[in-house]
Amino acid sequence: MPFPTDISHEAKIAFLERLYDGRLLDACGRVVCLAPPPERRAEARLEPAVTGSMTVGAHVFTLEVRLPAAFPRCLPVVRLVKEVEPPLDLPHLVRGNELCFTSDANLLDLRSPERILDECLMLVRAHLERMLEVNRPQEYLREAFAYWESVSRIRSALCSVTISDTPRELSIFYTGTASVAVADDAATCARLRPHRDAKGLRSGSALYVPLDPISVDPNFRLVDLSSVKGLQKYVRALPENHRKVIANFVTSHGSQPDNFVVLALRRPEAEHALIGVRLSAMRGGHPLTDNKATAAVVPYTLLRMDRAYLERRGGASTGLQRRRVLLAGCGAVGGYIAFALARAGIGHLSLADEDTFSPDNVYRHVCGMGTLFQPKVQGLKAEIERNVPYVSVTEHAEELGSLLRKRESWAKEHDLIISAMGHPTAELDLNAWSWSSSAHPPVLFTWLEPLGLGGHALLTHAPSHGSSSPGCMECLHSRPYDGGPIENRTAFATPGITYTRDTLGCGNRYMPFSDLDAQRTAEMASRLALQVLSKEHTDATLISWKGDRRAFESAGYSVTPYFEMASGVTDFRRMDCACCGTP
Repeated sequence: MPFPTDISHEAKIAFLERLYDGRLLDACGRVVCLAPPPERRAEARLEPAVTGSMTVGAHVFTLEVRLPAAFPRCLPVVRLVKEVEPPLDLPHLVRGNELCFTSDANLLDLRSPERILDECLMLVRAHLERMLEVNRPQEYLREAFAYWESVSRIRSALCSVTISDTPRELSIFYTGTASVAVADDAATCARLRPHRDAKGLRSGSALYVPLDPISVDPNFRLVDLSSVKGLQKYVRALPENHRKVIANFVTSHGSQPDNFVVLALRRPEAEHALIGVRLSAMRGGHPLTDNKATAAVVPYTLLRMDRAYLERRGGASTGLQRRRVLLAGCGAVGGYIAFALARAGIGHLSLADEDTFSPDNVYRHVCGMGTLFQPKVQGLKAEIERNVPYVSVTEHAEELGSLLRKRESWAKEHDLIISAMGHPTAELDLNAWSWSSSAHPPVLFTWLEPLGLGGHALLTHAPSHGSSSPGCMECLHSRPYDGGPIENRTAFATPGITYTRDTLGCGNRYMPFSDLDAQRTAEMASRLALQVLSKEHTDATLISWKGDRRAFESAGYSVTPYFEMASGVTDFRRMDCACCGTP
């Protein structure tokens, strides 16, 4: 089938001329060609448009229907071009009175442009019918952020403010005269910046004011808050104790050349919308406390970055803020685990690894080239703090066994210890430490098999019904015969064979696996870790994923019988384990 070309300008005009029949639009004018708006100006092509009317109930809506250059790969643009008759205050109008009639139409039949146009106009009618039935002031509040964004244009500031029901003083930060962020305090602002500091920013005071507009005026219109009169109307309706807080702020900071105010608007679903206004050129007093005062009101879009909003938006859990995790091993698997836990909402990460980033780590590490020749803990900490706010990270460029022996009480402060060291001897040492005291936290081990054969995650020492359920790392290991070597009986690759590769001689051996193998193992381990931290999983567990064996076997290796029979979750407990006390 040939790849479809863009629809010609003439064909788009013909599609619009079909509307002359009055079936979807009445009283259509002639098709005209218009310059695209600034946000589509890069196309540099004229856009055909037609104007007609649509009668819905007792109201007549005069609409412009425009076909952008990308149509039918995108929807038509429908804009209100005249006042509604009889007059009607209409929500869901964005930039240039465009009608926001759908927000999720991402599957279009490119072979039927006429049908796309017809269905969009039917959606417009259905949308207008709904707007006549809903409580329009409440609809304005539901969509407050979108409306305010069109009013404020390009003026915006980052916002990390804790939602509350009482006014209070905030901090605002500038570079030069431009507002950068408004936050609860300087420490909160610093968390929003890559290097976790507010250096180079000038700070000032701002005011937080919660409003419940519908309770004051059932006919609330969002545009009211862009005028001094409108602001005064809603501030006057606040309880006396709230107005006293505002008056105290004005007494302390009203002499500043301008004041920044964060308005927290209670929406019908009880979720607040945050919008900003800058009050400048104040005369005759302060407009929030003196009804005769005048000022210029400059709207600002507030780009929310408070923890509660970001975690909910990103699918993280707010219940993990107080959780502390010690991650030993900051290589390929450990790096992905660290980022996964940070983005899941973990409050604190302790990173332990004595290794340094080298060029051969680049293709299978989350940090890439950005941290070459740095200690892995230092580079990973910097990358996490540069990308994820609200997680604190401490670095410990030291071998875990040494840390456990020198700082046992510190290690016990963590809710979970994760080992991604890939070093069986060190992991058996950690396993023995965890079982040496019931007060020690749960431990999760994770490791990779060579050449994409698979990966594993083992949870042990997890408290279950008051005591730790049996099953540990030592349960996985045994001697197949007296005097023989210790082997992992749940390995997929046949024990006793060297799988590491040597490219540059001594000291440069490495285990062959891909970045995708590391990611898959890290995801599996991270999901199990989050279940433990959320107290959804309390039993000792071994879970595994199996990859394609062909690359492994084509290299001349063979899999174990365990690979053949292993399922996702395995009962690995060993009856004679001397460590976890399995009876």
